[in-house]
Amino acid sequence: MPQLEFVTVDVFTKTRFTGNPLAIVKVPADRDVSTEQCLEITREFSLSETLFLHEQQTGNDGVPEWRVRIFIAAPAEIPFAGHPTIGAACYALSTLAKGAQKGRLICNAGPIGIQYTDGVARAAIPHNYHRHSEHAFKPEEVYGSHEVMIRACGKAKAIDIVSPVKGMNFIAIELPDLEALALENNALGPQPKPRLDEEWDEGFSGSLLYVITNASTCNDDGVVKLRTRMIEGAFEDPATGSASCGVCALLAMKLKLGRTTKFELTQGVEMGRKSDIGVLLTLNESMDAVERIELSGSAVKVMEGRLEYEL
Repeated sequence: MPQLEFVTVDVFTKTRFTGNPLAIVKVPADRDVSTEQCLEITREFSLSETLFLHEQQTGNDGVPEWRVRIFIAAPAEIPFAGHPTIGAACYALSTLAKGAQKGRLICNAGPIGIQYTDGVARAAIPHNYHRHSEHAFKPEEVYGSHEVMIRACGKAKAIDIVSPVKGMNFIAIELPDLEALALENNALGPQPKPRLDEEWDEGFSGSLLYVITNASTCNDDGVVKLRTRMIEGAFEDPATGSASCGVCALLAMKLKLGRTTKFELTQGVEMGRKSDIGVLLTLNESMDAVERIELSGSAVKVMEGRLEYEL
């Protein structure tokens, strides 16, 4: 029976059993693992995401590169996700490439340049940021699934629907304070499905709840700090890099603090899996479009082994 080696890592943390767990399944060059087999393996791990990492190649520029496929627990394949990207970057560069400082991941959303120094991975994220505007999304549609918020929190400060890339969609809900964010513990359940713009109506949708924790929006170091939670149905994610990229693009366009804005996001606190996510976002010269998104974070290995699967 064929076998594949795997590791699990906790991502957006340096402490085991915090952050967001990720399974990385290594696929040898001479092995063809079908989509259906990937789906079955993803179901078995039952983590929020499982990444299939194909054997290392060398790019035309001489840097190591890896073809990757990312699957969510639904299960389904998705074009891009943040915590698998950072987890794979940390593992591939620190372990497989024997300490190389830069490389490349080739995912369905496009090539991702990665760097790894001092235990932190940085990834130039493929992006096609879009703020949905064809359909109004009323507060009542959100509160219908968050009754605790209605009773205790009043109205959200802002509600937007954003996509960092096509196929990844998030209702971005700004809450007034951390107390409102914590009350969401009692409000997990059916989530609203956003009405997306016609040409963008596909893929995954979730709700990202956030609080800007800087009293004056931006501290002395020029960093915007957020506390976040990502909820989809009865599922809560400890760390969501793609949603983080989406909400930071939204805020960079709204706040216009400068062409480049640094964000530090803390997620997963309420579920006991604190995650630290970094986003460096650059707008174009006219500050009306996203030019570059860099996602950063750490990862620590937790388990390794072999899995068996049917041909």
